[in-house]
Amino acid sequence: MYWRRGYNEGVEESVKEVARNVWRNRGIRLIRWLVPSSFPGHLGAILFFVISMSPSLLPRTWWWQGVVSAILVVGGYAVGAAAGIVWRLIVDRAEISMTVHPQWRKWGTRISVGVAVLVTFWSLTRSYYANRVTAQLVGMTAMTPRDYILAFAFTAGLVLVVRLLVLGLLHLWNTLNRYGQKILPTRIAPVLATLLIVAILVFVSSDVIFKAGMEFAYRKAAELNTSTPPGISQPVTPMRSGSASSYSSWDDIGIYGKEFLVSGPDAHMIEQVTGRDAMEPIRVYAGLRKDRDLHEAAELVVDELHRTRAFERSVLVLATATGTGWLEEWSIQPVEYLTGGDCAIATMQYSYVPSAIAFIREFDSPMIAGQVLYDTVMEAVRELPADERPAVYLTGVSLGALGSQSPFDSESDVIEGVDGAVWVGNPNSTPLWRTLTDSRHRGSPEVAPVISNGHHIRFVNGADQLRTDLYGREFGEWRYPRITYVQHPTDPVVWWSPQLFATEPAWLRERAGRDVNPAMRWIRGATMVQMMADLPLAGTTPDGHGHMYHRELIPVWQSVLGLDEGSSQTTNPYRGADPQWVNERMIERMITAIERDLYG
Repeated sequence: MYWRRGYNEGVEESVKEVARNVWRNRGIRLIRWLVPSSFPGHLGAILFFVISMSPSLLPRTWWWQGVVSAILVVGGYAVGAAAGIVWRLIVDRAEISMTVHPQWRKWGTRISVGVAVLVTFWSLTRSYYANRVTAQLVGMTAMTPRDYILAFAFTAGLVLVVRLLVLGLLHLWNTLNRYGQKILPTRIAPVLATLLIVAILVFVSSDVIFKAGMEFAYRKAAELNTSTPPGISQPVTPMRSGSASSYSSWDDIGIYGKEFLVSGPDAHMIEQVTGRDAMEPIRVYAGLRKDRDLHEAAELVVDELHRTRAFERSVLVLATATGTGWLEEWSIQPVEYLTGGDCAIATMQYSYVPSAIAFIREFDSPMIAGQVLYDTVMEAVRELPADERPAVYLTGVSLGALGSQSPFDSESDVIEGVDGAVWVGNPNSTPLWRTLTDSRHRGSPEVAPVISNGHHIRFVNGADQLRTDLYGREFGEWRYPRITYVQHPTDPVVWWSPQLFATEPAWLRERAGRDVNPAMRWIRGATMVQMMADLPLAGTTPDGHGHMYHRELIPVWQSVLGLDEGSSQTTNPYRGADPQWVNERMIERMITAIERDLYG
């Protein structure tokens, strides 16, 4: 009885052991199935994961870090695996034979893995502290150790998804090849299977994902463009387009055009802030309509300028909008306060999609719109007697800055063609910006280049650089017209370019950006991806960093208009300039008023 019980227990334990071995073997097979086997690929993935955690221009959230890391891990594995295949081909072709004792191979593998783990831990520790410095420099919150763990887990999950997709494609290729072998020659079947897989990938990525995604984005953007924000109603004052007396119909103006036309100070608000008599500022806007091209829209702008008698004002600002037709109030309202309302702001819409999509699908649109608006309005200005013309200034933020500079090819062009300009956070691909930056004085950094001793054109990272260069050296006389480029060293919109893939940029090599982490390094291929990941975060930074240009634009406009201390008024194109009343206290009052208008 006891013997049988012991026997049964032994059999039961043996069965359990067999079951455990089966499940253990299944688990091992599952892991081997999910985890690719290329050792060089694994090294590449680890290396690129460490790179993905290295400092960039801006700190990230854990989930966005997981996305970036997953992209680089997959890319790193592909690079490492490809390098391993090439090395194996070279070894085989050269008939190189190497024999390693199994014990040495075993311990060599263990040591390699151990070194990789230690290097990864050391690199991530350095990355953690370096990213804290990045966050501190731009006034943002750094990832915590918990965030790093979450980012790692999210990265692993995304990489697993990619692995499953690859396995699915391999299974499909094997199926196509197997059936192809039955009806086709042996060498043709795998080639045909490969071509079919490539065709499927191209179709899915271009026609399904990209094309359908773009169509969806355009459809939603069109719906948004025709809507009216809550609490916004048609302007009452005839000094605004879209009013009852306007040639520009309220219904033809998009959502961001409507916001522009009802925003900003009126004469009474300006008087309260400045303590001086003020005029009602003029705002002119031509919306996007299917049956109206850009030339007709520009003609409508001119008609509106005539209707509002804008050409009789001292200052006329031609502003180029972003892709959605949006204008940054911080680049507009300073002019209205500083001129006491003796100004007119004119613009027109050329698209209704976000700037990122417009940059990809409608790259020429902002430049064409900027050129057409400038040519059409300036033709009307030149028809006026020379002593009755308003001073014409140009402005634009981001994609708007790209479009606003399109009428000019060189330094002399812009000096001769405009009375002043404020261009903010323009994309790296802006032709005039690139030309001027490349012609900078030796010894001046790319983040703040000096052009012709700063006599007419000045690049600034902040308002404190209007009179001195980045290193504190005084500029000479600032002559009219005055053109200012405002760009932050941590603005990825300004510094990202495809050339980052293969070439180290001067702005990073020079280490001149005051809010750029000194630990940031250029790595071929990876830096371009890192900065692409910074682009969606550019508008989330505090004011004065990234793509956020707000308070600093008041002193910038003050200087461009010749309202700063010591500016000559004899040659100032702004005929109503009076610098005596604008001081730091007044600028603070303007900042408070604009913030109250925008944020409540």
